[in-house]
Amino acid sequence: MKKRFFFYCFFLSFVFLVQSFQCESPELTTAKLAIRNRDLDKAELNLEKEIRNNPANAEAYILLAEVKQMKYDFLGAAKTINSSDSVIKDIRLRFQAEQFKGQLWRLAYNSGIDLFNRYFGTKDSKFLDSAISVFKAGVLVRPQIYDFYPLIAQAYEIKGDTVNAIKYYEIYIQMIKEEIDFARTFGVYLKMPREDLIAKIGKPIYTRGIRFSPDRDSIAIDKFVFDGKEAFVYSSDKVGFFTIFGWRVNPPKHWPSDEKEQPTELNSTPFAALAQIYFNRKDYENSVKYIKDLLLLEPDNVEANAFLVNIYQLENKQNEAINFAKSLVEQNPQNKLYHAIYADILLQLGLYDSAIVEYERALEIDPKFDIVIRNCAVAYKNKVAEIQKRQMEANKLNEKEYIGDLEKSAQYFERAKATPRFSTDFELYKDLAEIYFVLNKQQELKRTIAEMEALDALVKDEDRENYLLALLKVYSSFLKDETKTKAVQDRLENLKK
Repeated sequence: MKKRFFFYCFFLSFVFLVQSFQCESPELTTAKLAIRNRDLDKAELNLEKEIRNNPANAEAYILLAEVKQMKYDFLGAAKTINSSDSVIKDIRLRFQAEQFKGQLWRLAYNSGIDLFNRYFGTKDSKFLDSAISVFKAGVLVRPQIYDFYPLIAQAYEIKGDTVNAIKYYEIYIQMIKEEIDFARTFGVYLKMPREDLIAKIGKPIYTRGIRFSPDRDSIAIDKFVFDGKEAFVYSSDKVGFFTIFGWRVNPPKHWPSDEKEQPTELNSTPFAALAQIYFNRKDYENSVKYIKDLLLLEPDNVEANAFLVNIYQLENKQNEAINFAKSLVEQNPQNKLYHAIYADILLQLGLYDSAIVEYERALEIDPKFDIVIRNCAVAYKNKVAEIQKRQMEANKLNEKEYIGDLEKSAQYFERAKATPRFSTDFELYKDLAEIYFVLNKQQELKRTIAEMEALDALVKDEDRENYLLALLKVYSSFLKDETKTKAVQDRLENLKK
């Protein structure tokens, strides 16, 4: 919650509004004097009287909105200034009202962020309620500032109000429809190098650079026009070159240039949140829809791609899962995670040779990729089991056909065992012991069992039964030790008491 909107220097209309007292009602005169004296309650009371007595007094509305803002009643300020729209006839007052709205939405945003941070620091839900109210004030005066909607949704989601969370996430997505269409049309995505965009769509009409403070990133604002619509693209220099973090398409024509150019981050969180909410409801169709929209903005989002593959598998859409994972690998051949995702699907489908190819490609990219090392060991072991089953059914036993794959499996299990992640995985030790038993490597078998026994003191209580069952299998089937087998059986019986 560090992002804030910064204020440009406004020549505040408020100063002028409180200076003139000629030909005014007593209520308005009293209110202006009260404002000068910082008696805001008195000013508010008299301005409300003035509006009741003279509902066409646009100046009173603007002053009352200013007073409410100074009292931190942002929602009241927003409602009051919006009420002035129908009564303002004077061009000067219209400008002042719009100027105030431009200030109010920024104040509301920054104040709402502060309240959010106070909630995260205290976990007191009153700060969430206040943040929602303040953000809604921003929405009232600038409904096209789409930053407010996901923040309101997030606050509701934290409060456990999923209905309102979905409502505001979906409002946000509807609000950025033109930005999404822009992404589809021109292939723009978050973190895209700015130069790549310019190479695709041509030079901007103009570029403006800003830097709010010496310790902040430089920001480039590029303006384009397509089919008569303005598009502002925002990039920051975070990694030695400018990358895109947002864009705004077709902002309201009456907005001043500073608001159109206001650097605004395009937020992908609502897509991820909705995908997760619908996934939890087992509404996979909607979940997939939002994941795909998320991937439009973040095509290299590994978690989102893995999530999509997972849903396809849950729906038994194996072809879709395979084709999607394969396309990820083809588009990103140096991404180890995409090779791993593709391999996992192939492993689950029993396509062991193909799975092994993808696992080993991932390991060429990262030889220390621990989960892939273990899964590759499993793929080789399962391949051997399949060969053995086929041989037994045909009554044609031939150890030479699978011995090399079994030794490969042992090598990968040994590598996995040496990683911090799997050094205490007793199921791994059991699998490795089985391989050494089949290979008739007694020295390696005894060493592996001794290492497995040494895990006893490290096993969690909730895993104790499974650990003892794994030992029972090793002692009875591979070590053939009746004494140790009986001792483990006794421990299992005692565990059940």
